Amino acid sequence: MGGDMVAALGRATRDGVTLFGHNCRRPGGAGLTLHRSLGRCHALEERIETSGVSVPQARETYTTVGVQMRCQWGYQHGVNAWGVAAGCTRLRTRLAGNRAGLRGPDLVRLALERSRTARQAVDQVIDIIRRHGQGARHGEEQGDSAFLFVDAGEAFVLETAGTFWADQEVREVRAVSDVATVRQDWDGIAPGFAGVAIESGWWPADGSKVDFAGVAGAGDADALRRWGRATLLLAEQNGNIDLAFVRRLLSDHYEGCADEVDPIQPSSGPTALCLHGCSEGATLTGASLVAELDRSGEAVLLWYCPGPPCIGAYLPVLLAGDLSEAYGPAASGIHDALDTLLRSLWRNSGRWQQARDSLGWLQTRLDQEAEEFVGETAPNSGAGSTEACRRATLFMQHALERFEETVQVLLRQRLRRTAAAEAPAVIYP
Repeated sequence: MGGDMVAALGRATRDGVTLFGHNCRRPGGAGLTLHRSLGRCHALEERIETSGVSVPQARETYTTVGVQMRCQWGYQHGVNAWGVAAGCTRLRTRLAGNRAGLRGPDLVRLALERSRTARQAVDQVIDIIRRHGQGARHGEEQGDSAFLFVDAGEAFVLETAGTFWADQEVREVRAVSDVATVRQDWDGIAPGFAGVAIESGWWPADGSKVDFAGVAGAGDADALRRWGRATLLLAEQNGNIDLAFVRRLLSDHYEGCADEVDPIQPSSGPTALCLHGCSEGATLTGASLVAELDRSGEAVLLWYCPGPPCIGAYLPVLLAGDLSEAYGPAASGIHDALDTLLRSLWRNSGRWQQARDSLGWLQTRLDQEAEEFVGETAPNSGAGSTEACRRATLFMQHALERFEETVQVLLRQRLRRTAAAEAPAVIYP
């Protein structure tokens, strides 16, 4: 399952807050859900069962919130209590392993549960890959992963190929898609990679710095186009990036370009950053996550959209709250409701615009209420207090209810119009 990720460090943003964003794609009909894992201490002999591989458990894990496929253990993207954000996307490489191993989402969750900084998360994944490898279960598409790890002060890209890897520190802004882009500009590389490249005839033995993506990567013109689009938009806005811009970038359909994609019409054109799956079972953007990472560590605020971000609304997610209580069974139902709404909008520009207007109005209200909530709550109670948990849980429940109400109103309007169109004409004598 591929995706697109972006990061903007504080020196590239308008207000100095570091931003992380990730769209993850899923096949139509495949479910996603929000999950919260509480941090705790573990016994020395404990092990953790990931999606196919058993690994030793850390002595201490940290509270994390992430998005996962139903019935899977790992996270497509998430954030932990230390303000570390992470996401992954699949890479096709010529060095992918043939044995079962840890998958990208498994590594994202393991890194978040064990790391206090983005640099530590990179080191954790490198060590886990070295010890346990990565791969896929029987019947799944083989593939390696690219990762983006971000905290309030640093960010790193990590691209993997089998047990090999290369990392690159993010200076200001960075985009990552499901294509290898770390070339000779890597900061660290797996020991032995250059030797394998030379022995295989993929790189000359002339002492030059090896090109990781050039050697290990498999070309993907569509993914490279998305990466280039996101990179260009980030560069143009560098120094003035804010939350609204990151949301717009993740909602991009190549607007204003020759490659512009109509989100409500089936198309054989390029895959946009925001993907709608305009046919039954087609791949679409299944969830979008944006994280605001403040150096204080007190204002880590997540924004979660349960579908294509250009037609959805980002719901506030607070680590201090009880996610299972706030969302409950609705955590998966919101994806289904938005899928139904999307199908009702295909090929109908009028209903499409109405839905965008309604959900855009809701987003404005949620943004205002979240700003007021964080401003009122943060100075008055610690992140771990019972009262802070209660208030955060109630606020998330309130936001989810508003979202569900808006989607249901839009669906009822569609049903009324359909019934009116199908009603028999009245013939007067």
